[in-house]
Amino acid sequence: MPTISDLMLEQYNLGELPAAQRRIVQEELDRDEILRSRLAAIRSSDEEIRAAYPAERVVPLVRERARGSAGGRRPRRLPRLAWAIPAAAAALILLSLPLLLRTPDDTRLKGIAPHLLVFRKTTAGAEELRAGSVARRGDVLQLSYAAGDAKYGVIFSVDGRGTITWHVPVGYTGGTRSAPPLDPKGPVVLPSAYELDDAPGFERFFLVYASAPFDVSEVERVAHALAPRSGGSGTAGGLGVLSLPRGLGQFSLLVKKQG
Repeated sequence: MPTISDLMLEQYNLGELPAAQRRIVQEELDRDEILRSRLAAIRSSDEEIRAAYPAERVVPLVRERARGSAGGRRPRRLPRLAWAIPAAAAALILLSLPLLLRTPDDTRLKGIAPHLLVFRKTTAGAEELRAGSVARRGDVLQLSYAAGDAKYGVIFSVDGRGTITWHVPVGYTGGTRSAPPLDPKGPVVLPSAYELDDAPGFERFFLVYASAPFDVSEVERVAHALAPRSGGSGTAGGLGVLSLPRGLGQFSLLVKKQG
């Protein structure tokens, strides 16, 4: 008997499953009362979230941000309350974005440049950190990315001591390894958050991407060549541009650190 996860049920409920997987879920629903109860609970929870955070309020803000990124314009700062939402609501909205961002002729928005989003956990929910925002030791940050037209990529950060932390692929420690494929249906929230330590000056987050597979070690060498320039300095200048091999693109976001 196949195991039907909550995520698969969410995707089934949203109509996002491939036909073959949808048939499997439907067959299990036809004969499993417990599974039907789980789906009913998901639908009930979704309705509550949609009532509290209606799409007509949230989606136009996200759509405007995506279009601003695609056109090279600085997007209007989003109201904090648009992002200060419970984790369950955020998960639902992010999972639903591929549906909600479709244009009237049912095509997806095109031309969005690959980029990162950084959010800080607050008592109210989540606060977006723009380039140059100030963070402090102990702040818990959540990363997400939009792949745009990129198909493969890595995400890492460098702090004021020159320490490199790999977020994608998780736990990378060096050596030959192919960059993982990026999910084209973003924004994609990384599975774990990141707590800032006491390294001074800054934390700069990088997304390196390409349309074809590449080796993570190529980026690692470039990152190590750049990182020592800031080692121990704690300067808020926060590194420069990575000298990447041809075919690789990059996006970076600097967060200044205090305390």
